[in-house]
Order: sequence, then C-alpha cells, then structure tokens
Amino acid sequence: MRIVDVEAFVCKSQLKKPMWSLQSWRGGLPRIADFIESVIIKVSSSDGLAGYGQTVGVRFQGPKILSIGEECKRLVEKTASPKIRGDDYIENEVIWRKLWKSLKGEAYGREVLSGIDVALWDLKGKALGLPLYALLGGAYRKAVRLYASKVPGLKSICDEKEIRLLIERLRFLIKRGYTAFKLGGGLGVESDIRSVEVARETVGSKCKIMFDAGCVYDLKEAFKLGKHLQDLDVEWFETPLPPNEMKGYAELSRSLDIKIATDAHPDPSQVLSLLTKGGVDVVLSDVTSGGGITVSRRIAEMTELFNVEFSVHAGWHISAIGYAASAHLSASVPNLNFQEGRIHFDDNPLGNPILKEPLKVENGYLRVPEDTGLGVEIDEESLLRYKKE
Repeated sequence: MRIVDVEAFVCKSQLKKPMWSLQSWRGGLPRIADFIESVIIKVSSSDGLAGYGQTVGVRFQGPKILSIGEECKRLVEKTASPKIRGDDYIENEVIWRKLWKSLKGEAYGREVLSGIDVALWDLKGKALGLPLYALLGGAYRKAVRLYASKVPGLKSICDEKEIRLLIERLRFLIKRGYTAFKLGGGLGVESDIRSVEVARETVGSKCKIMFDAGCVYDLKEAFKLGKHLQDLDVEWFETPLPPNEMKGYAELSRSLDIKIATDAHPDPSQVLSLLTKGGVDVVLSDVTSGGGITVSRRIAEMTELFNVEFSVHAGWHISAIGYAASAHLSASVPNLNFQEGRIHFDDNPLGNPILKEPLKVENGYLRVPEDTGLGVEIDEESLLRYKKE
C-alpha cells in the first residue's frame, strides 16, 4: 500500500460559449471565462490502484483570469511527489501534515495539497472497498441539495435589458429544477438591492436566495445592504466585508437577523476566530482549493461545535472529480445546508465527459456516488484529450 508516483495533468479546454456565471469585479468590470483549466492529480500505488484528485488551474487577479496550472504541476513534480513517494497511503492524514510543512510557504501550495489530499482519500476508499463518505463517518443524506451559482447581479438599476436578462436566467434555472440561487453582487448597494428585488419577484417566496457581495463593502454599507436583504428573506449574506475584518463581521452578525457567511477559502484558524467572536452563521469551504477534504472536514467539525451551518463551495472551474469529492463531504456533514451547484457544469468538458458514468443531478439534488473511493470511474482517454502539452 505504498505510493509509487504522483502525477499532475494540466487540462484545458476552450468553451463553445463563454461562461456568464462569474461575479463581476468591483465597479462592474465583467469577468468572462472562455476556457476551463484544472489540474488533475493521479496517485498510483504499489498494489495497482490509482486515486484521483483535482485542484484549480486558474486564479482571479482583479477582473482577469490567470492560468496557474503549470506552476501547480511543477510544484507536484519537484516538491510533493518526491516527498511522499514510498509512503503508506492508508495514513493519508499523516501524509497531509507532512506535505503541509513542505508546501505552506509556496504560492500555490494549498492548491496542490488540496488535489493530492482528494486523490489520497479516493485511493484509500478503493483499497478498503468503501465509498468516501463511509471513511468520513457515514452519510446523513444520499442526495445533496444544490444552489444554482452564480447568477450575476445588476450593474445598473435602470437598465431594462439587464433586468430582463436576470429574469430569463433565473427562469431557465427554475426549469432545470433548482429551488435555491446565489446572486453575485458587490456592484453598489442600490444595484445589489435591486438585483435581489428582481430575483425575489421572479422566483417567488418558496425559493431560497443567497447573496455574495465579494468582500467589497465597509461596515456602514454592509449594514445598510444587509437590512434590505433580510427584509427580502435572503438565506445568507456572503462576504460582505474584507476577510480580515473580524470585528466588523461580529458586529454585523449581532446587528442583523440575516445569516452572515464566510469566504469560501478560509483556513481553520480564521474560522475559529470568527466562530469564537460570533462573527459568522454559515461557513463555506472548498475541497479543491482550501487544503483538501482533510481541512474542510476539520472546519465542518468546528462549525458543528459552535452550532453554525456548513456549506460546501464549488468553484466555476470544478471538474467531475472535484464535484464528486464535494458530494461525499456534503453527505457526511450533519449540519450541512447546501452544496454549491455550478450552473455551467453540464457544459464543462472536464465534467461528466471525463467519467464513464455521469454524476446525476435531478430536481436540484446531486446524487452521491455509491462506489468505492470517490465513486466515479475516470475515462482517462477522454481526460487526456484536454491535457496541455
């Protein structure tokens, strides 16, 4: 049960149509993705098994989308793989700590650690003949409720074309079975309020609406916006302030009735600080970029101790491997409310097309795979079509 090799494949595909489900940058500058890039990790073992993981191949820099896949690949090959080759993969959490010490000072260390960690959990599940959710303690649910993400908000409260487009997009998602939606804002308090008003009028009172402000507001602006959001029965108010504004988050949480939600990539120490200060009601965590399943699991356990809700984040770049890993984590968390459902997952070449059997989303719920490990079988021939040379 020894690790023989750790490989990284940078996979990239141009999209037939640019994605519209990205949150605009401050000031309304659009972020438009016309490609998908992910780093797929493969950990091979001495007993002939292979585990797969995924991490991000892109990073935002203002309104721009930067490719980081090659940097992640080099870090896997030069640092991570030599460090753990020969280790017993059953001791995956020991390996996590070993890698963390080696990677924590690297620019993309957390991303690389995330992908390898997911692959090791997959490998361990296959070796023991158990689905990943069983390794995590069992399944509280076999189908996970998704919220459709992310529906861009309005840049202008007076632009009728923008308003019609927002309505059309929400109606399209309702037809696909979704009953919960995340709006992307941070485009000005008045524009954000109008976005949610239009959304609430469109989806009705029985559907859930989440709102992501993108960390752009100061405390006064966030309080004003939050008051309106709670009056519109918004489920949670995500990242209203910059991540380091711990006192501000605590004040918002005390002053508003709406739930306050964190950034999707906090480390456990940040989460603990927010929890002890009473500054958060929903904690988001992403297995493909926040340190892997091992970190997200720890964060989920902390939230349960503080009687706070937990939600699994899934970035727009997520592959079928990351989606499956997210589903297993979601299944195993007792205080889960939702998993993020990416609107464009069906159009992602690194989604179901790289699987021999597709992941199933029905009526806004993702079915948790039942087979061993991640429960999905990778079609390597299809996957390697997108490998960057």
